Amino acid sequence: MPPNGIVLLIFGLVSYLIGGLPTAYIAARKLKGLDIRRLGDRNPGAANVYRSIGPAAGVAVAAIDIAKGSVAVLLARLLVDSTPMEMIAGAAVIAGHTWPVYFRLKGGRGAATAAGVLLAMMPVLAIPLALLALVVLFLTKNAMKSLGFFFICLPLLAFWPAHYSNPLVMFSLGVPLMVGFTHYLSVRRQPGTNAGGEPALPQG
Repeated sequence: MPPNGIVLLIFGLVSYLIGGLPTAYIAARKLKGLDIRRLGDRNPGAANVYRSIGPAAGVAVAAIDIAKGSVAVLLARLLVDSTPMEMIAGAAVIAGHTWPVYFRLKGGRGAATAAGVLLAMMPVLAIPLALLALVVLFLTKNAMKSLGFFFICLPLLAFWPAHYSNPLVMFSLGVPLMVGFTHYLSVRRQPGTNAGGEPALPQG
């Protein structure tokens, strides 16, 4: 039986609050006693932590943000076992990261959390692609190119040859479009970005 409206509302709210966990802010406060929103490009996300606080902190924040996305989807799967509910949880956790109520709706860009959502929704396809994206990151030292590879290839391969259901294919396309739109709005307001919209990772 499909979940009723109250269940949808509860899971959406829980997922939103999971997404809103301010990992980048907490890391900067705990490690340096600084507000990440006043450092670097002022974006409370893993990339800014990587550049402003340090590589280890940035990687840790990215891993937790990915986990936030996966946890929301897996929780919905465990308790409700409904694909539409998983999609709602996925969209809500990304929204919570991007527009957290804790910070007056000014959060991160949502890329890592979105990757976590897709890894949980489509693991057979997304996990190998994520590993290849790490290779792209290693070769290019550019997080945007790595994320672009993952987010572009996933919906294409989900459509063919993987032949996922049409709702899942549309979801795998809609998530990157959502992240791309918020990223575009964010970087257009910030100086000092490269052509890819984000500074490359340090060499060496």
